[in-house]
Amino acid sequence: LGIRHTVIPLRREGFLDGLRTLVRQHDAPVYTVTYYVHWLLMRSVHQHGYRISVSGTAADELFSGYYDHHAFYLRQISGEPELFARSLENWNRHIRPIVRNPLLQDPLRFLAHPQARDHIYLDADLFAARLKNPTREAFFEEAYCDDLMRNRMFNEIFHEATPVILHEDDLNAMYYSIENRSPFLDRALFEFCASVPTRHLVQDGMAKAVLRRAMRGIVPDAVLDCRRKVGFNAPILDLLDARDPAVRGELLRDSPIFEHVERAAIGEIIDREATLPNSESKFLFSFLSCKLFLEECAA
Repeated sequence: LGIRHTVIPLRREGFLDGLRTLVRQHDAPVYTVTYYVHWLLMRSVHQHGYRISVSGTAADELFSGYYDHHAFYLRQISGEPELFARSLENWNRHIRPIVRNPLLQDPLRFLAHPQARDHIYLDADLFAARLKNPTREAFFEEAYCDDLMRNRMFNEIFHEATPVILHEDDLNAMYYSIENRSPFLDRALFEFCASVPTRHLVQDGMAKAVLRRAMRGIVPDAVLDCRRKVGFNAPILDLLDARDPAVRGELLRDSPIFEHVERAAIGEIIDREATLPNSESKFLFSFLSCKLFLEECAA
């Protein structure tokens, strides 16, 4: 693309020690692998002499961006037959091939089940069964408006996504004495975005349609025209060599975590490392992060 950038390779060497350090710094489990990778990014920013980082936090929540937003959008415009038909065709052509969450494979899901939210906690029952005392927390969201898509986005920005991101990003940035800035979290911008009619948020199978149009001529077309949602993420096994006997021993050795999690379940996940789906990868990181937290801060 011809954009100046810095490559930050992911290495397995030092991952466990690095995550243990980060858990101590946060005084809590690191929420997801995203924030370990973000910590590596902040280290590189610091090493290059920069004191301020600028992020895109909240753009998805302000302009739309997640795959479920497409389905919420279809429900919201279902009363406009021409727009609905065109948007459904675009979803089938462009979005269906790239959606991995099986509960989002039906674009009309929220037309039939407007309160369905189990896609947010995919395989929650499976993971709960791996606990010593299985539990299930009921999902709750605030009611801000009757627009189902907007209400979901407001819950994400006020409660679910943005506060979590800011908490972790700020701690990671402060570790390296960097100021973390989030320019999308501007009150005037929020008020403007809230005033944009929902029908304009997704166009031609592209979420963030308003932002894409505003950035045309500034951001490369290859970026603006990409419909795939690319998260700031990494599979846990890009960082953790589960085939290394020393690593396996570290994961399964005696630890306070096994008062809460079935040890055999973790061994079974490690044994399947070659075929680990995304949700299992996230669970394994959550287990590891909680394990280190209990060992470092609660033992």
